[in-house]
This record gives sequence, structure tokens and C-alpha cells, in this order.
Amino acid sequence: MAVYKLFPEKDASLYSAYPAMNTGLDAILDVFNLVTNRNPTAQVARSLVKFNQDEIINVLDNIAQVTASAAWGTWDARLNMFIAKATNMILESKVEVLAVSGSWNNGSGQYLDKLINTTGTSWKYLDFSGSSRIWNTGGGLNANTTYSVDPTWDAAKEQATGSGGNWYYDTLIGSTTYVRDIGGVQTIVDLTSSNQEFTLRSDKDLSVDVSPMITMWYSASNVTINPLVSYNNDGFLVKLESSKEFVTQSAVTPQLSYYSVDTNTIYPPTLDIRWVDYTYTTSSGDFKQGRVLTGSYPTNLTSSISCSFTQSLPDPSSNVGSGAGATFGATFNSASMVNVFVKELGLGYKAGDVLTFNAAILNGLPAISGATTDATVTLSTFDIQQLDVINTPDIYCALDNNAGVFYSESINQFRLNVRPEFPARTFITSSLDTKQHALTTKSYYAIKDLDTNEFVVEFDKKYTQISCDATSSFFTVYMNGLEPERYYNILVQTEVNGNTIILDENYYFKVVNG
Repeated sequence: MAVYKLFPEKDASLYSAYPAMNTGLDAILDVFNLVTNRNPTAQVARSLVKFNQDEIINVLDNIAQVTASAAWGTWDARLNMFIAKATNMILESKVEVLAVSGSWNNGSGQYLDKLINTTGTSWKYLDFSGSSRIWNTGGGLNANTTYSVDPTWDAAKEQATGSGGNWYYDTLIGSTTYVRDIGGVQTIVDLTSSNQEFTLRSDKDLSVDVSPMITMWYSASNVTINPLVSYNNDGFLVKLESSKEFVTQSAVTPQLSYYSVDTNTIYPPTLDIRWVDYTYTTSSGDFKQGRVLTGSYPTNLTSSISCSFTQSLPDPSSNVGSGAGATFGATFNSASMVNVFVKELGLGYKAGDVLTFNAAILNGLPAISGATTDATVTLSTFDIQQLDVINTPDIYCALDNNAGVFYSESINQFRLNVRPEFPARTFITSSLDTKQHALTTKSYYAIKDLDTNEFVVEFDKKYTQISCDATSSFFTVYMNGLEPERYYNILVQTEVNGNTIILDENYYFKVVNG
């Protein structure tokens, strides 16, 4: 598939109520504003998530191959976090995802260990409790870095408690804007932040576009992309919008708990890098055997042979197209050229290509003279071998190239054998059931977890579009993004003559550790 999933190399939650507590091995990542009955006081939680930079670069450079300047608008990256528990989401609330400023240590603590663990990052410290590196407030901030804390805290309180993370802002050179292709529209984007809005009844899973931040980190590691300033990948900070933090009103207490990379479930955070790998052609570019081509032929020839005869032609004097390797013959009579036909098939020809045999070529043939005009052939879809596109909603579809079991590092190209379930009656010498068809250009795939019946990869009209070549329709799946030791089901969606058909034909496979 054109979706490659990465898993975090580290994550942790930061709690304002416990400035030195590390939760690097906890199964939950918290994002909340909790109001206690004492005072009252607001307690805030934020979460850090970091993905390996080398893995990100490897996907962009070598797997998706989308780092050429013309390809930057053909991919995106989404941070996905899956909800374990959501409470008090009464008011509309935004969750922000920010680019962290400062490297941090994961640590080995869990939330409210009997003996508080201080071995890694916390609300105050980047590395461990008592270390010299703290999440700065005011003085000591890196360039283009900011923070936010309780507005009632004075400078001494800020310094004693810490800031719960630092993050970048304004990462462009001067006043230049950064523009990205979004849905075909050139859009000015914020490089260092993204957000998602939640309401009372909305889905509480987090899924935000972080492509600009990935681009900024790629610029820092590989090649400078103007007008970006190069900042290293220190991960994402996930927090509530500032207007919902440190609020002491009981109605403003949104609490979101997400599964961490240390969860025992199948819902760790993921970074989904998606790109367009769609190609569609129903032709291999070779001619149909013995095909007689339609064209414009000279009728003013002089031939020393009085009856109809055939002979081979040299290569065309002009080929408006990229096809090559075919050889041709022609039929003549005493006064004209009758046709051109295909002898050897060649490759790469397509409808609309124009082949020209000029008058000089024709006059150079044995027994031919007097040609004053060229022979010109314009190829049509009838001349080229190609698949028929399915044109009925009654579809039989079978999944091919499915070994049934794949290792987690496997990359597999699934192919689809497609034909009409009820073909039109015709008299032929071969079975219609063996004639391959292509799905339409509006065809997509999805992958479900067979046990939970949840989509792991959803239908997407840009990133899960099914490709086609002269053999069949096909798509590619990268198994590393699927949880191992589980079964999965492939679904196919296609649009035919105004009908949308979902094919759920028990296309099962399993991913195993390997």
C-alpha cells in the first residue's frame, strides 16, 4: 500500500502536579486539564512522542521515493494516537501537536509508581531529575522557541516547576511563507504546529497532518529546503490548546488518555507516511498479432507486379510516440498501397501514436516506384493489446499473489483477477471465465483487523487507489505497519456506471513475527 506505518522510539507524559516524575514506560499518554477541589487548582498533562529520524528518511528517500522537488506534494504524514479513555469533553476543545525544541530522555518510570521514578524526562527536566537541562521558562530558551505555563505563576514558581516542554515557532527565513500542495491547492502552512478539534460526540482518536514538521526535519537531516530553517527532530508535543490549560472552572476539564508505545494492546501511536503510487494502464504497449492498421496510403504507385502482393517494410521514417521493436509489412497492388500490418509486436506503443513511412522509403522497396505521398498510420486502442475495463456492477473478483502468511518485513504486491459475474452471451472458442478484466480507475482498497473488525487502512481516494498494468489490477502492502500475529481482511471498493460496490470476499492474510 502507499501507506507506511512507523512506531515511536520513545514517548512519555509530563504532569504539572509532579514536576520530576517520569512516565517513560507507562502504557498511557495523558493530555488533560484536571481541576482539583482544593483551592481549586488546575493540573495539566502533556505528552511527548518521538519517531526515529533515520526511519523517516529511509521511507521518504528509498521506499516512497518522494523527495524529488516535483514529488513533495504527492505525500503526507499523519500522527495517529488511539484513545483509551475520554472524559469531560463537554466543550469544543483543540488538541495541538507541536515540534519539540530540545532532546529528551525516555526514562523507565510509570505514572505514580510507589516510589516515584525520576530517571527520565518530566514536567521540569529533559533528562532526569536534578540534571542541568530543564524545560526553560523565559531566559535560556533556544532560538524561535516558546512555552506556556499557568499565568498565575510568578518567575520563581516557573523556574521551580518547569514549563512542561518547549516547542518551536516561526521557522521560516525572514518573512517568507512556506507553501505546500494540499488537495491540488497551493496552501500556506504552519511548519511547527497542527491541531484537531474535538466535540462531545466526535471520534476521540487523534489523527493530524504533520507533513510540514516532517519536511522541516528532513530539511535538517538531508538537504536544505528553502525557506525552511533546519531544526532537528526532537519529537512531537501533544497538548490542549492554551485556553483550555490551567483553567480552574469545573466545566473546562477535558481529559484524554491515549495508548503509548508500551501498551499491551494493538493501538500504539503511529506515524503514517502516505504517498501516491497509483499508475493505470490497461495496455502493455505491444500490438495485437497480425493487426492490420488503419491509415492513409498513397494511390499513385507504379508496380512491376500486376497482382496483389505483400512485402516487409523498413522502420518508419517518423514515430510520434515511444514505442519500439515492432516490424511491419504492407500489402500492394499494381497501382496503390492497400494497408500496413504488424509482423513482430514490439513494446511501448499506445493509442494516438503516429507512424510515417515516407515516399522515399516506399520508392526504395522492390517493384515499387512513383510514390509522391507518405503512408501514415495513427494507432487506435483496437491496435494495441489491452485489458477490457469492467463495465458491470456484477463483479467476480479473486485475490491473487496471496501467500496467506507474511513476515512483518514483507512487501507484497496483491493482484486482482476480475471478470463479469454474468458475461454477455457470445460465441467464441475460449472460456470467458479466463479473460482478465481491469477494475475502473475509481477503485480503492482497505484493510481490516479480522478480530476487532476495525479499519487498519481505510479507503482513501488519493492514497489507496488501485493501480493497473497490462496483467491485472494491483496494489502493494507494506506489512511492517501491521501488528504481527494477527489476521487481516482486504476489502475492495469500485465505482461502476454510477454504482459503488464493496467487495468483501474473505481475502484473509496473517502477519507473523520474523
